[in-house]
Amino acid sequence: MLRNTTTRTLAMMALSVPAILGLAGVAEAQDKFKLGMAVGGNTCCEWMKSQGDVARALAEKEGWDYVELSNNNDPATALRNAQIFVQEGVDAVIQFNGQPSSNPAISAVMKQAGIPIVTYDIADPGMYFVGIDNLAAGIAGGEGLGAIVKEKWACNPDLVISAEGAAAGIVNEWRTGGMRTGLKNVCPDIPADKWVSFESQGDAAVGLPAARDLLAAHPDAKKIAVVGLNDGGVLSLINAAEQLGRADEVIGWGQDGAFITGDNVNPHLAGSVFYFLEGYAVYAIRDVIKPIAEGKEVPLKADAGDPASKVQPCPVTAEQAKAVPDMAERVKQLLAAPAGTTEYELFCPNKG
Repeated sequence: MLRNTTTRTLAMMALSVPAILGLAGVAEAQDKFKLGMAVGGNTCCEWMKSQGDVARALAEKEGWDYVELSNNNDPATALRNAQIFVQEGVDAVIQFNGQPSSNPAISAVMKQAGIPIVTYDIADPGMYFVGIDNLAAGIAGGEGLGAIVKEKWACNPDLVISAEGAAAGIVNEWRTGGMRTGLKNVCPDIPADKWVSFESQGDAAVGLPAARDLLAAHPDAKKIAVVGLNDGGVLSLINAAEQLGRADEVIGWGQDGAFITGDNVNPHLAGSVFYFLEGYAVYAIRDVIKPIAEGKEVPLKADAGDPASKVQPCPVTAEQAKAVPDMAERVKQLLAAPAGTTEYELFCPNKG
């Protein structure tokens, strides 16, 4: 109920924007194409900042003007940013909005101003969708974890724990639910009472108290498999188990690849599904923004099942991930690559 109320409130805010504000972005002539970028702004995740860095660099290569704002992981801020983009006279906008209750209101503002908007990973009917096939990514990750559960425990874990992120809506259902499906594809006979969930909000720190409470409620569970919305959510359970001295037989598999590279990968994170989140602007600019800048008509594709540009998921074990550069190096190599090259093409160890 709270989410619906928030959506209605934000929609009313959007409709209260004066009409003249909406017309400014259409009427004002631009010497150069101007791209707006609203980064997610959650301090949990370095990739959110990197999404802006990549978008800026690619816009500069095209000779465009560029305006970047942060949504600060807050729905009201995201709506305010949409209004600022209109005032700034941008020609198109890219966003990542981790609090999608404001997306309908943002769509209303953009539609009124005649500004096309691309959204990453969380679909909205009024926005071009660029992102991962969340269900396929979830199933791939679940099958990766299932292979380990089958080998180590003969498909007989004490618990399978899901780190949920309810605010992401259908994305959470596809990713986290997909992981459960993938695990069941490999180990179909795990009893229903062994599947439990907690709310992590996709953040290792935020989810930690709930993860501790869940473990306390299952004091005899030792062989624990963990799935979730993203790496951060899975790590909240792993970290809780470590704090309680119960991590010896915890095995997690994440989504998004945010914490599976570098020198400090948790040994209980057995794998993840790379999305190469920092490089999404390649897809958005190549398939949506640049054609629009060239005066071409780009049909609106707002459905994750039929996206404007599909990002290929890349499931990897922790061992395979050792061959993948860290984010800073990936960004460096991406920006040096020929235009339109994706990080999947550059870095995925298991390219299809």
